[in-house]
Amino acid sequence: MKVHLKIFPIADLCEQRQEMEISLDEGSMGEVETFLLKRLGMNPDKIETIMFILNGCGLGSRKDVVLRDGDMLWLLPQISGG
Repeated sequence: MKVHLKIFPIADLCEQRQEMEISLDEGSMGEVETFLLKRLGMNPDKIETIMFILNGCGLGSRKDVVLRDGDMLWLLPQISGG
């Protein structure tokens, strides 16, 4: 299955917006996280600081999320109120 990623500028990860399409076997968030660790060289601790949005809806807990063919996953810096 193919999933579209849109990665917005995130400190220590990327300076410019990136868009890519990745192929997944299972469609799990674990697969996406493995891709981010290997392909983008992301620090495992950094994943916890990223806000994931799937098809326009924020993901509070990502552990049980299953992606489908054609899904759009956005990665943004986590926003904290103050």
